[in-house]
Amino acid sequence: MYIMKYLSMLFLVLIVSCNKADTNITPPKKPQQLPQENIALLVDNSLSMIAKDFEPNRITVIKNVIKNIIDQKKENQAFSIVVFAKNSYILCPLTKDKNQLLSAINNLDAGIMQLHPGTVFSNVILNGIRSISKESGNKSMILFSDGKESTKSYPLEIAVQDAIKNNIKINTVMITPKDFTIMPISIDSKGEFQYQKLKAEPIDTIQLKKISIETGGTFKLFYTKNAIQKFNFSQLLSEKGNSNIKKIPSKISDGKLNKIYREIEMSNDSLAVIFNR
Repeated sequence: MYIMKYLSMLFLVLIVSCNKADTNITPPKKPQQLPQENIALLVDNSLSMIAKDFEPNRITVIKNVIKNIIDQKKENQAFSIVVFAKNSYILCPLTKDKNQLLSAINNLDAGIMQLHPGTVFSNVILNGIRSISKESGNKSMILFSDGKESTKSYPLEIAVQDAIKNNIKINTVMITPKDFTIMPISIDSKGEFQYQKLKAEPIDTIQLKKISIETGGTFKLFYTKNAIQKFNFSQLLSEKGNSNIKKIPSKISDGKLNKIYREIEMSNDSLAVIFNR
């Protein structure tokens, strides 16, 4: 009798212990969803980008760099691609689709003979903002170029301040040879470019550095094809921007800024006819 009573008590204790243990089981954690990263790639399509001092030329080297960036993209990363000279064109709207992005990259140099001659940073930055500003998540740009602005359009500070307003950091990447350039100087009767080897002049980095510093981005300067190909752009994209960027009241009214964006949108529409032939 005593043994039966003892066994009953022990059985009751075991049941209570098991029930208590069940209540302490921690439910499995749901996988954390990463915020979307929206990245605009702004690519110089001015005539100097076909210079042959970066073999086979500067624009092809940049195309291959961007292909690597897309090949290594994360699931939460979406990209747009904007080409520019004096004006600019959204070659590929914001997308996570690798195939769509890689197809656009194959046409990356199409703008060299389609866009207006020159180099302007304000136009392409504003177009880049258009391509990503309405999306939720983190926003940034990488601007690839081989030099400074050679002509004027909208004031650069308007574009930079609007990037800051939209919490968009701009990383800038400059490529330039150190010793000599091999620049296109003319076109022969067959429509082929003729090149001349010239001594490289000191490069002006002030504008691109300023764009990066003021928006919390990073400036990178590459003198060789090998150096830019070895650089870890995935790490650059993962770097957090400076959160202490000072937002200065814009010198332009919202009405005038909206007018500029409408002008850029109309330019995109007109260029689409040429690029989509």
